[in-house]
Amino acid sequence: MSGSKKTKTPTTAKAAAAATPAKKTTTKKRKSKAGKSVKPNFNTYIYRVLKETHPSIGITKKSMGIMNDFVIDMMDKLASEAKHDLGISGKEKTLREWHLNTAVKLVLPGELKKHGVSEGTKAIRNFNANRKK
Repeated sequence: MSGSKKTKTPTTAKAAAAATPAKKTTTKKRKSKAGKSVKPNFNTYIYRVLKETHPSIGITKKSMGIMNDFVIDMMDKLASEAKHDLGISGKEKTLREWHLNTAVKLVLPGELKKHGVSEGTKAIRNFNANRKK
């Protein structure tokens, strides 16, 4: 092996790092938020209801996230059921009280159904009373 050249390889980590050329650090461009959908946040309202019912009890961030996901899921189920009911009813494009009332009756079980209908009716009544003032 008279004509071949041997290259010396570094044996330590420092020597290996020094032997390799430095990599360029590239900055990534941040994507605009136009493509991302923003998930609604009900944390404030969940906290208010908690303090109304149990003033001395707190809630952790993880539990608040679970409750927020639960509310979003329930709203989605009710809205999709009401939309389905709207599609069956004909050419209407506006969700009315009875569409959501029917959706609550179909989605929620037993006692929750009764409370949901009564609270919704009470909310509509209060809204109409305050609107006329």
